[in-house]
Amino acid sequence: MAYYRAQPRRQRRFPWIPTVGVLAVVGVVLGWWYWGPPRPVRVTEAEAPGADQARLPVAGESPLPASPTEAGRIDDNTAGDAKPLTADSPGATADEHGDEVLEPQPAGARPADPVSVPPQSSESRPKATGEDPDSRPDKPSGNAAVAVARQHYQAGKLIQARQELNALLESKLDNAARAEVRRLLTRISAETVLSKRCFPDDPLVETYTVQPGEVLINIGKRYDVPAGAIMRINGISDATRVRAEQKIKVPRGPFHARIHKSQFRLDVYLGELYLRSFPVALGAERETPEGVWRVKNRLANPTYFPPASAEDKRVIAADDPKNPLGEHWIGLEGIEGDAVGREGYGIHGTIEPDSIGKAVSLGCIRLLNEDVGLLFDLVQPGRSTVTVLP
Repeated sequence: MAYYRAQPRRQRRFPWIPTVGVLAVVGVVLGWWYWGPPRPVRVTEAEAPGADQARLPVAGESPLPASPTEAGRIDDNTAGDAKPLTADSPGATADEHGDEVLEPQPAGARPADPVSVPPQSSESRPKATGEDPDSRPDKPSGNAAVAVARQHYQAGKLIQARQELNALLESKLDNAARAEVRRLLTRISAETVLSKRCFPDDPLVETYTVQPGEVLINIGKRYDVPAGAIMRINGISDATRVRAEQKIKVPRGPFHARIHKSQFRLDVYLGELYLRSFPVALGAERETPEGVWRVKNRLANPTYFPPASAEDKRVIAADDPKNPLGEHWIGLEGIEGDAVGREGYGIHGTIEPDSIGKAVSLGCIRLLNEDVGLLFDLVQPGRSTVTVLP
């Protein structure tokens, strides 16, 4: 009887090889799909980003300006993770302010006509003996040295022109040439000192980077200028917007003033550099002592306390329309000449603008309110001086 005997089945060697091979191929395909060359993405017009959308900065990259018009401006709202300096910061005061500032710019070509300075408009000045000479029409005097400096100014060489004109101001010039020099220096100083614009070769100002925890009043003390000077120059309006790493323009103070009694004129200086002039009213019967005074204090919206020589003994509160001091008081203390030992003198605004250019006060120096506001911001108590000359 025939029968079939089952033979033992021969087992395969390495049965997992096909599976591994398949998985390897799948892995290669998936890897190429994920890490391979980028695939084009079709974007519809509705999905395309608008021209005014700003790109987010990459880590470690400076924030981009929101629009082309913002190029070159340091925006105080884009200072990275730096925390704003507020009145609660160490050393902060409630009257500090913050800002934005332009980066240093090289001097470029200038138009043939000098830039006018609006505050110097003759229409806003009293027609008196102390009228600001810088408000007169810009007519060349014919002085050859002044003409050369004017050419440098118009060519964009502002710092060179400023140095030349300031040296000429100390030399012997006729009245026409001297007035022309003051007019040009007023315009140049408005651009190089009293504006945001920075010039890399200017020794009188510095571009300063705000450090964490700093406030403007402390920065100003380091440079012998009040915080108000930094605020005015940089267009500062709110201290809470000043941030660490923000760049600001700071003048190397202190500012000073010289008063020429015979001309009823106050000249403002940064160190030895003439900046501009203001017409003033002075004391009647030579009651404004000559000599050197030091700025003792500054008061905004001062209360009026009449001196012993005043006929009207009423105390007039701050902000009262009848307050003869206006809104600013710069207290003075005599340190040289006839000024030594004198008390109660100061520089202030006025509610009688027609008195400017006259000898009518009890001894103090009066300025138009907008003029004393600028001087108030510039002078530093204990450091700035006021020299009263014949």
